[in-house]
Amino acid sequence: MNTNSLVFNDSITPIDKLIEHLIKNCPALAVRDVHVVDAARASEGEMWSPQLLAHEAWVASKEKASGADGDLLRVGALGMGLSDEERTRVLAQATHRSTQERQPEALREQEGSEGDLRGAIEVRQDTDGYAIVGVDLHRFAQTCGGTEDLIVALPAFIGGMPVVRIAAEAFSRRRVQGVGVRLLVVPDTVKRIGAHAFLALSAQCIHLGCNVEVLGEQPCDLAGVSPRLARRSYSVDKHNKHFSAHRGSLFSSDGTRLLFLATPSTARVELPSNVEYIEAAAFATGCEPPAVVVCPQTLARVDTKAWDDAVWLCPHGAPACHALRRRGVRLAGPRAFEQDGCWYDFDEDGAVLVAGPPKPASVSRRFAEQAAAFAAAVHGIAGDAAGVDGALSPSAVAAQAATEFAASGEAGSTVGYVSASASEVLALPREVAGRPLVRIGIRALPFAPASVVIPDTVRVIERDNACRGTKRLVLAEGLERIGEHCFWSRKLEGPVLIPASVHSVGKGCFEYAVCRLEHTKTIIHVSADQLLSCFLADPPDEIPFDFARYDELLRTGKNLPDRLGAVLHRLAMPFRLADDTRDVLVSYLRDHERETQERVARDGDRVMVEALVHAGFIDERTFDRQIELLRACNRTDCVLYLMEWHREQGGQSKPFSSRDRFAL
Repeated sequence: MNTNSLVFNDSITPIDKLIEHLIKNCPALAVRDVHVVDAARASEGEMWSPQLLAHEAWVASKEKASGADGDLLRVGALGMGLSDEERTRVLAQATHRSTQERQPEALREQEGSEGDLRGAIEVRQDTDGYAIVGVDLHRFAQTCGGTEDLIVALPAFIGGMPVVRIAAEAFSRRRVQGVGVRLLVVPDTVKRIGAHAFLALSAQCIHLGCNVEVLGEQPCDLAGVSPRLARRSYSVDKHNKHFSAHRGSLFSSDGTRLLFLATPSTARVELPSNVEYIEAAAFATGCEPPAVVVCPQTLARVDTKAWDDAVWLCPHGAPACHALRRRGVRLAGPRAFEQDGCWYDFDEDGAVLVAGPPKPASVSRRFAEQAAAFAAAVHGIAGDAAGVDGALSPSAVAAQAATEFAASGEAGSTVGYVSASASEVLALPREVAGRPLVRIGIRALPFAPASVVIPDTVRVIERDNACRGTKRLVLAEGLERIGEHCFWSRKLEGPVLIPASVHSVGKGCFEYAVCRLEHTKTIIHVSADQLLSCFLADPPDEIPFDFARYDELLRTGKNLPDRLGAVLHRLAMPFRLADDTRDVLVSYLRDHERETQERVARDGDRVMVEALVHAGFIDERTFDRQIELLRACNRTDCVLYLMEWHREQGGQSKPFSSRDRFAL
């Protein structure tokens, strides 16, 4: 163990022994060893707020000034009333002072280059002691001869005065980036630590002294520091009256407030039994979150949102249940269990889906895993054949992994994640543990496979089941309610059938999708703007769609992915369609006549053709071109209908012969 008590390098000695050694040998520095930053203060009687003379007085002084016209410097408007001699003297004083201020900095840089830490710590004098406002870890690393596994002990005294505070900017990113600290010891004299003081610091363990009273919020992003952290933990002096530590986690002195949970965490995390409040920075980011969080009965408040995607096993009587459910956390009771990758719970009506299959790995992560596996295989082969062929370079390994990844067909995917198979299907069971599946919980399916089948036992789908990645969706008859912001993957194929039993659909559902309302036999095109949603929740007539608002949307065409198709489907089944709106829609079709005729021939059916005839779009003028396009697309039923209609209108003097019908 090195005897330098301010900073040294150690990767072997246990943390407990290091802390004990540094507490007994707490460093103290002289004033000349640090850089004292003077806080800006107003002198007695001095006012820092801008003081300007009244406009009238300034004009009067301008009139009294002497000098040639146009000479602003002489009249004082630019020279602020100073003579040439006075201005020269002020500039000379400023230049001399600037030179004096730069001289100590140059000396400090020269001393630092020789391995001295003088000036590496910046402090500011407060009323009750010193505050550390800057720690240059690059100077520390230069002294130790390495940038990893540094043991840093902050000074307790400077010139006989205690260090009582660590400012929020003490470990700013420009001072600590690229330096890894194994242990940071905060001395016993420190009472207050600013918020986000350790945000940019790559420290594996932080020890708090016995007198720390105020600790600002300290978020931790393991991937946002350099070098990247694999873990972080806290240690607290046993005599501290405000904070405590247990297995690397930081708590209040009584253990009811969780300030930070030690990382890395396992797939299943059990919170201590007496925790009541989880603070906003309690869970680290930049690492793999747990799949399950087991909560105690005493839990009353959770401010952090880092693990909202996990399944929270929380007793129903816990005070935090209501707030967590309102926030969208996937809650389950103690009876919840996992089956086929999904979590289920039970209520008085039956089984509830709490969480669907886990989110598949992203494209970048799958590539990283393949590259790591390929690199390990290459290095293993190279290790066996060392001295014969030699190992591949890192760039060659990455290039080979990228080639294999591109050949797998996943490199060009634009989906938020890549499924293991294009035919992947999630068919939820009708029964779970002998009880019917009646409800899909809040955010149970934020991600889902390409095909999702909801059984006929499900009555309610709660909000925020986005099903991102789903292309084919089957909703069975018997479903009654669909919550807000469901099924907005924007990749749903074909008209999605909304059963007639559904009488309530929340806003923001089925974005960019084409849906068929079985209750009214109409096909609707859903806008991408949630503010323009036409779905209704609990309407009096149990038809969960506002056709009047939808018609206004068709008039403007705002944020409709396929306005022409939406207009054609609306005219094909004119449920609650006003006459004036129909005329406007037909006028729109006439403005896009050629494109409309081609679309009808390609995608239309006899019902659509009949509706367009009754609406007046297909008439004597457009008859010939429309029937030729239908004939080219082999739409025999539509052609026969138009020929019969044309004959009834007097366009054909004699009926068709069998030969003419066969020609059609």
